[in-house]
Amino acid sequence: MSSSPRPAIAIVGGGPRGVSLVERIGANLADDAVLDIEIVDDTEIGAGRIWRTGQTRELCMNTLADAVTLFTDDAATIAGPVRVGPTLHEWCRLVRHDAGDGGDVSDIPAAHAAVFRRIPVRPGLAADYAAELRAQRPESHPSRSLYGEYIGWCWSHAKAALPPGVRVRERLGRAVAASERDGRQVLSLADGSALRSDAVIAATGWLERGATPGERAVRAAVDADPDLVWVRPESPVDQRLDAVPDGAHAIVRGLGMGFFDAMALLTLGRGGRFAETPDGLRYEPSGREPVLHVTSHRGVPFRAKTQYGSLPPRAALSHLRGVDWTAVPRPIDFDALVWPLILRDAFADYHRTLARVRPGAVDLEAALAAIAAADLDAPRVGVSGAATRERVAVLADAVAPAVPDPRDRLDLVAAMFPGDGLAWASPSGFDAWVAAFVSDDLAASALGADSPLKAALWAIASARGPVGRIGAFGGFDAESRASGFRELGSVGGMAGSGPPAFRNAQLLALQRAGLVRFIGPAASVAAAPGGFHAVSAAVRGSEVRARVLVDAWMHVHDVDATADPLIRSLADAGRVRAFEAPTRTGGGLATGGVDIDPETGRLVHPDGSLDRAFHMAGIPVDQTMHDAIISPMPRTDPTMLRETDRVARSAIDAALTRRTP
Repeated sequence: MSSSPRPAIAIVGGGPRGVSLVERIGANLADDAVLDIEIVDDTEIGAGRIWRTGQTRELCMNTLADAVTLFTDDAATIAGPVRVGPTLHEWCRLVRHDAGDGGDVSDIPAAHAAVFRRIPVRPGLAADYAAELRAQRPESHPSRSLYGEYIGWCWSHAKAALPPGVRVRERLGRAVAASERDGRQVLSLADGSALRSDAVIAATGWLERGATPGERAVRAAVDADPDLVWVRPESPVDQRLDAVPDGAHAIVRGLGMGFFDAMALLTLGRGGRFAETPDGLRYEPSGREPVLHVTSHRGVPFRAKTQYGSLPPRAALSHLRGVDWTAVPRPIDFDALVWPLILRDAFADYHRTLARVRPGAVDLEAALAAIAAADLDAPRVGVSGAATRERVAVLADAVAPAVPDPRDRLDLVAAMFPGDGLAWASPSGFDAWVAAFVSDDLAASALGADSPLKAALWAIASARGPVGRIGAFGGFDAESRASGFRELGSVGGMAGSGPPAFRNAQLLALQRAGLVRFIGPAASVAAAPGGFHAVSAAVRGSEVRARVLVDAWMHVHDVDATADPLIRSLADAGRVRAFEAPTRTGGGLATGGVDIDPETGRLVHPDGSLDRAFHMAGIPVDQTMHDAIISPMPRTDPTMLRETDRVARSAIDAALTRRTP
């Protein structure tokens, strides 16, 4: 008689979330547990695709070195045990110190240093990253490959910390289908092999999405004319930017982080360099760079990260945090109840900073009282932005008597919606306006904590974390998710998720060199005979024609429009559905997020029943859970680590509790 197979958990995705899941499985297992863990990734286990260690060092993280961790700490509200470890910055300092390259590490918690010294880093790592390690500060933006090295070390640590009865098997490949057979889960891989387990956790990260009608039109134009080049939406390191010919004119859609990465790869990545001069930063071209004609919905780039010279301060958010949101009935009308509090916090932080940096410019006590007392019960209007403008105007009028000089007053509408409603007589006029916007923002960034404007914007950006928790799993109604909550994500992303300041300075240098030109806001882009055509209605004479189109952004995941074969197989088997947000009329409206059980991460079937073994974690559930994209930050009780702990515990239960078909 053959013995029963050992219980097993399969994990799809070997990036930071997959590594954290293995660490959490080990932390929650009994010392005598017997278990197999199968982990599969199509790029690099212990880094994943986005953070793979072989990518160019030109690409950097959008987060700060000492604000990244994969370890739990005493701020974590998790059911499993806390197991501490070094942040990315602490790990980098310890790597450098132990390689004999100097640096005092006595301020690093002894428990973190002890964890570091249990597992050696890979040979040669300190030498490979010597310059970056020496230059790094807590507020530095590490290269993505260096973060991949940290994740890889965390992977080695997670495996070493598993109970002795646990075996780990790594598979490099892609999971393309899931099924159930003889009471077990079967993952089919692209190479024809299969993994059998008792529980599955899909931590896939960004998933490919099916083409939109506009993309199909672009694809048809490219297929009809082989001389046209289209770089599809994707992570920049995976985009075919090498297909953009040297010296070509290219229309680029997107001015967020994807654009800045593409900009670096198409300039520095082609042999150009930036040089400091008495007149500012200058770009020295290699001659291989394309000319980038750029547009986005706003027409201006994301704002630069503020240069605090340290980690960012914690925004007070006293109005938002002053409410016991657990006592507010769900679903919550974000537009009516939450957005006004965030706007009050933005005004409050602006005036607190103004009072500190310019004593006498504001009667702070009167300003804060006026902000708290202002009537923001704005009538419902058809467009969220109109309600926001109305409330901002009420706040501005209320606080104006406390700020005698109009030049010291906050124009929050202009800060949130730059260029909104404006028109420009020429492309050169718009280019000059964008350059002034970026320059002014860089000047505010350089002020650090002494910029009242940046303080107001930081309050809005910082609100996204707590607001995501309030709205998780249907906390906000569908109507406000499509209006104010979406607006917070857009404004907060531009204000708080922009590039490091040096990237915006590089952008200005490239504009002065004639290699970046701004088309205008909300330009329409279409395939035309002989190429692509772009024009912005807000800028007279903005028409651009080019034979290259670069989409410098990534699709938001949509479970109903996904092109990922694994998710499609689950849909075909009736094991997955889109999460529905509750409406004000009592119905539900489908989102793009995968519907999961909040307590376990198990899939919710179309009939509402829970899958017994298949779990989903991370980016595909962002529209369900919210805050799923942000890397874990120490001492913030991060969403990702709360998620990986509860999902790990559920997978352990599914794997160790034998079930019959």
